[in-house]
Amino acid sequence: MAALDPDRDEARERARRRLEARRARMRGQVRPQRSNGAREGASALARAAAAAVGRLGPKGLAAAGGALIVALVLIVVLVVRGCSGSPESVSAPAPEGEQPVEPTAEPESEPADEAALAAILGDELAASLVQASEAGGDAAWIAAHPEAFATDGEAVQRKLLKLAAEEPQAVPFVRSFPDRYPADAAEPCDAPAQGEVPRLYQWDVRWGSTVYSSTAFALTGCCPTSLSMVYQGLTGKGDLSPYDMGQRAREGGYETEFDGTDQTFLVAEAPSLGLSCEQIAVDADALRTALEAGKVVICNVGPGDFTEGGHFFVITGLDDEGRLAINDPYSAERSDRAWDVDQVISQTMGLYAYSAA
Repeated sequence: MAALDPDRDEARERARRRLEARRARMRGQVRPQRSNGAREGASALARAAAAAVGRLGPKGLAAAGGALIVALVLIVVLVVRGCSGSPESVSAPAPEGEQPVEPTAEPESEPADEAALAAILGDELAASLVQASEAGGDAAWIAAHPEAFATDGEAVQRKLLKLAAEEPQAVPFVRSFPDRYPADAAEPCDAPAQGEVPRLYQWDVRWGSTVYSSTAFALTGCCPTSLSMVYQGLTGKGDLSPYDMGQRAREGGYETEFDGTDQTFLVAEAPSLGLSCEQIAVDADALRTALEAGKVVICNVGPGDFTEGGHFFVITGLDDEGRLAINDPYSAERSDRAWDVDQVISQTMGLYAYSAA
């Protein structure tokens, strides 16, 4: 017979205890012990009440009946609570040699730099961006890092942060800007739906970080983006993206150094695109006539509802109430609205009506 090994026996005993602890946890047999304090307290009150009855006698008992009833009710409540109260949560001990697993804390997002945002955007726009950042994600990162958008100067920084504050759909582009700008090339367009003028945005992540007119296409590419929408809607082709149209403007000498695109590009480029373009009078009746004839119109506006400087967008038609339907390449929010004809005409500097040649 082999000699007894105390160390080995002790190890086996520890292993046995760990196994039993695991089995007990799996069967749900680990139970906390309940305190008997409530029951003992109730018993003491009961004894005291009985002694009081003996001392008072029948008459004294009748006189003190109300107080005794209250005391008896308290006794019952205490007994019931002592018997049925929920046990305190007690965790089973971790098996010997095993460390308890601590819960992993969720990483906290960085706080919005509210002071910097207010200095750049003003209180109202800053508050809008801070509110959007509370949902987390890209907006939270933008609001926490306004300095990341100053690579092209303070004016560009303000425009990008303002874009994020006003256009929820543009937030992914704005978030990507510090990592992508200046991009060397753009991605192609999807094929347009037949018979529809597609909505395209100059701040699309596929081309918004390329350089046009000395800064980001997202900020200066409204004219080529508008012409790309017209071209795709009237021809059904998706081969010329906003970026491609901007390259045509550049090659033709219509790209300006800081002010986007010279408007003469709209008429001059039309024949090479298989389009016919007529510059029409800036007049509500002329605009209605062109739209009712099935033409698509590019509108060039000055400061007002659409821009602080100059801007181009597409007028695709009239709704049932005679209001304008537009595709604004800088604003999904404005594109979702119907616009009064006279309100738009009051801000318009030029109208260009297109049809397929």
